[in-house]
Amino acid sequence: MRLSGLARFVTPRGTSLTTVPSVSAPSGVLVAEQPHYLPWLDFYEQVARADTLLVLDNVQWLRRGWQRRARVALPPGTPLPPPSEPAFQWLTIPLEGAHRDTRISELAVDTSQPWTRKHLATLTMLYGRRPYFRSQVLPRLEGFYEEAAKERGPGSLLRTLLASMALFHEPLGLKPRVVLASTLDRSHPDKTGRLASYCTQLGMDTYYSAVGSLYLRPGPFRDAGVRLLWQKFRYPSYDQGRKGERFVVGLSIVDVLSNVPVEEVRRWLEPNPWGPFSK
Repeated sequence: MRLSGLARFVTPRGTSLTTVPSVSAPSGVLVAEQPHYLPWLDFYEQVARADTLLVLDNVQWLRRGWQRRARVALPPGTPLPPPSEPAFQWLTIPLEGAHRDTRISELAVDTSQPWTRKHLATLTMLYGRRPYFRSQVLPRLEGFYEEAAKERGPGSLLRTLLASMALFHEPLGLKPRVVLASTLDRSHPDKTGRLASYCTQLGMDTYYSAVGSLYLRPGPFRDAGVRLLWQKFRYPSYDQGRKGERFVVGLSIVDVLSNVPVEEVRRWLEPNPWGPFSK
């Protein structure tokens, strides 16, 4: 769980706008996301398109957001509730001394709680009988939680989240360059303008946005000469081990890789035949 162990992780400490290498002919796709805990399939579809994954570590944390929480299945044998109610449960990383205005990069994991042991036990209970959990998922989870248990102090949450995000990059064939937003200039006062600025600072000519980022305005990207694309991922259904019950969308990648062979998941992440992603 060391930052140096993440694939192509870039941390130009002290870098300012004037020291970021200029690119005369920018090219490449940028995806910007807050750090997440064992993210969902849609996130990895974005990463599969990205030349650079920008981690927004310099924003405030959300108490009920997805940053330190992962959606996982309900216990085996538990009937799914009506469609109007959540058909999942949360795994949540406990925090120490977190305040509403604290930035993600400053948060510390609460080491007084044995959360790593509990989370591993919960995931094993939930998915232990699924066809691919013990071969594709468990060995990586064991190593991840062993290292996560050693993390402490300010920044320990961010390091844990980064490691969880990259945990399945290798089997999924993903090799993004990962950059922390805190290493870039963020003086632009507007959220959309700031993202467009990140593209130019990193030499990217395309920004690939999740569907949920509806606040984005095309104007600042157009002014910066950056193409704005919206995610069009069609979420595939798969056997979740609940015969006769509806499919639950948006669960952690742990759920996906416990139920589906990794070769098939890699095919799901292949480029769709549209726009710059048609190959």
